[in-house]
Amino acid sequence: MNITIVVPVHNNSSTIKRVIEPLKKELLPGDSILAVDDRSVDNSCSLLSEMGIRVIPSSGKPGAAGTRNTGGSLAETSWILFVDADAVVQSGWRQQLTERSNGIQAVQAIYSRNAVGKSAATFYKNYYYFHTFTRRIRGPFIKGCGTFFFAVRTDVFKKLQGFDENIAGATIEDADFSERLWAGGGRIVIAPEIEIFHLREYTTRELFRYEWNMMKAKALYILRRDRSRGAPSISVAGFREMISVLSGAFFSWIFVIGLILWGAGLNWGVFMALTGLIITAAGQLSFKYHAVQDGGFRGARACFFILPDLLLIIPATVAAVFVYLTGRRY
Repeated sequence: MNITIVVPVHNNSSTIKRVIEPLKKELLPGDSILAVDDRSVDNSCSLLSEMGIRVIPSSGKPGAAGTRNTGGSLAETSWILFVDADAVVQSGWRQQLTERSNGIQAVQAIYSRNAVGKSAATFYKNYYYFHTFTRRIRGPFIKGCGTFFFAVRTDVFKKLQGFDENIAGATIEDADFSERLWAGGGRIVIAPEIEIFHLREYTTRELFRYEWNMMKAKALYILRRDRSRGAPSISVAGFREMISVLSGAFFSWIFVIGLILWGAGLNWGVFMALTGLIITAAGQLSFKYHAVQDGGFRGARACFFILPDLLLIIPATVAAVFVYLTGRRY
């Protein structure tokens, strides 16, 4: 197994050294790192050049998909490893990746349970994915993928013609790719031993803006996707694995509507609100328990993001349906 590590770069001067150094340390003969610059205006490229990393400009559409496609199209190794410019890999990753790659088409690492800074929003964002990767997903395979650390056979990547560059920004271009990979008979194995520490921090506003864009993009994707692919992934997991989230999206609104009815003088509204709250809370007990266990006070504060995050799902889906009905597919 030899690999081309593709690192998409867009104004990442504050994190790029911390990302590249642990990657360089474990390269084997035949491996290489290729940084693809997506129109940066900071000194990211000069820092990479100083580290001896080859940097090329993206020739694709602006955004994550076009940038990764530029790097992936140049790979001449048997595997391509996509690593985000704010994702730090732990030591031992190279051997772990080799061991996971036998007889499989793609390998997915997981989020670390740890998060930078003191922000509860940042902890929630990281721990949500850590919890999904390690406790919601059952079995060795993962339905979706996250390109923060995602390895795929080069022949598979090129056969699928890479990521869909019509998907702007960094939202669900990886989910679309994984759906096409599975539809072609491929499988993505999850590697829980490879934990990735993310350097990006979020304010509360940034978190919910990210969540809104992600949910809307996912809903649009489900509306336009080829129905022959079977059940789509939700987040990085499948429908069955995300039942607690999907039920929470419904019953969190039962809670809110019940409160409104109660406030309007309908006493039975309080029972409706309590029912919605209890069912929503019950579905998230595992997340809350482990978040507090691993994150302490910051984890406890992060639990307050669950309800508003769940409440976003239905409005974002409605917004996506409206956009779709007006003729937009992306």
